[in-house]
Amino acid sequence: MRTEEQPSTLAEVHAVLLKRRPPYDAGPQLWAEFHRHSAEIYAHVAKVDARHRHEAGYWAAAELRQARDLEDNPPPKRTSAVTAAKT
Repeated sequence: MRTEEQPSTLAEVHAVLLKRRPPYDAGPQLWAEFHRHSAEIYAHVAKVDARHRHEAGYWAAAELRQARDLEDNPPPKRTSAVTAAKT
């Protein structure tokens, strides 16, 4: 994942991350990793895209908060309707 060239504009970051999003039902660990990686990319773009440095910095901080929230407060495991009906 790190061998690819980093996006250099905010628009490129949004497009790249949209394609890399985990499935909706992915586990909290995968989502936390995605948010941490997103924060790194946004922080990089905040340094190289001068016109959007503040917005990219905001997104970097927001993604980092999301990752920490998932790591500190993982959501409860979901059970299927079939499993719940059996208990």
